[in-house]
Amino acid sequence: MARSGCLYGSTGTYKTTAIAHFARYIAETTGKATLLLSADGGGWTPCDEEIAVGMIRPYQLDISHDRFLPSLVVIGRGYWPENPEELDPARVNFKAVNWDEIGGMAVEGFTSLGTGLLLHCSQKALKTGEDATSKFGRSILVDGQEVMVGFAGNSKAHYQFVHNQLQGFTKAITSQPFKYVLFTGIDKKAEDDDRTTIGGVSTPGKAITNLIPTWVGDFIHAQDYSVSRKVKVPPPGMTVAQCKPADLIETEVYEKVCRYYFKDHPDPTTGILFKAKPRITHGAVAALAKEFPGGYFEPTPDHGFDVYLKTLDRLLAQGLLKEDDTLKQWREKMDAKLGRKPAVVPQLATTAAKV
Repeated sequence: MARSGCLYGSTGTYKTTAIAHFARYIAETTGKATLLLSADGGGWTPCDEEIAVGMIRPYQLDISHDRFLPSLVVIGRGYWPENPEELDPARVNFKAVNWDEIGGMAVEGFTSLGTGLLLHCSQKALKTGEDATSKFGRSILVDGQEVMVGFAGNSKAHYQFVHNQLQGFTKAITSQPFKYVLFTGIDKKAEDDDRTTIGGVSTPGKAITNLIPTWVGDFIHAQDYSVSRKVKVPPPGMTVAQCKPADLIETEVYEKVCRYYFKDHPDPTTGILFKAKPRITHGAVAALAKEFPGGYFEPTPDHGFDVYLKTLDRLLAQGLLKEDDTLKQWREKMDAKLGRKPAVVPQLATTAAKV
């Protein structure tokens, strides 16, 4: 089973850039490429450099097409488009993933997939335990012919259907032999079971928000902050080329700074708690806190999520190689009781494959 994680936050918290960093981590540690399944509408420009050299192999999933749902299912089973550049989903041919070439996968993201599934239910008026509600149609002229376009509202059963499909896809894709699967999502505020307002991944309805952290390993919240600084700018109506240094005036600008939290933390404005967690052995929790005081790390244009994953790898390796007296004594007693040879602590690779 693959290790997995979800990085969620508001738009503009560099989640797609994190996928580029993630792909470089996969390339460095496995020598293989990363698949990128995107249901977002913003594109993958921050990953263009990695895509150009084949380190990332992207596919845009069309959430409005009839084949959206079956495409999602077969991708979860370990298949990938043979012709991912094909714009007509009806002409896309899926083939089994070549695991000699692929080491990781990024899914962008939970929010877009959930929205697409809900839209699919209403547009196709699917009956998933209940009929779609408030069905109606409107006509439009297409190629000289009057065509009726149908519409419908979502039933309560549609939300449960979306929940099941998202969970099923997550379990299926993380069961494939990837080194790591990274999901992304937009954040939102929702009610916990005790009606406490908490922060989590935005998906249709509120029932899934509290469950997504249980579907993945690492659960990281991207929190942005505005930081002010003073800069010298030309006076109104002038350009830098037209100004002398003495003509420049000082003004205040605001820049976005982002922190990726792996521990629960409050929203800086509202105080609402956003959920987060690392997936690491209990013996390495304190070491991780020393590596990243405050329970977060800050991404840069060059690094971010890759540094976090490399840190986890190193701490996990140290934990496995370190002799814990209590565990060592228990193992020796069990070996003696069962009459077997002493167990050997696994030796982890300390050098990474290069591409």
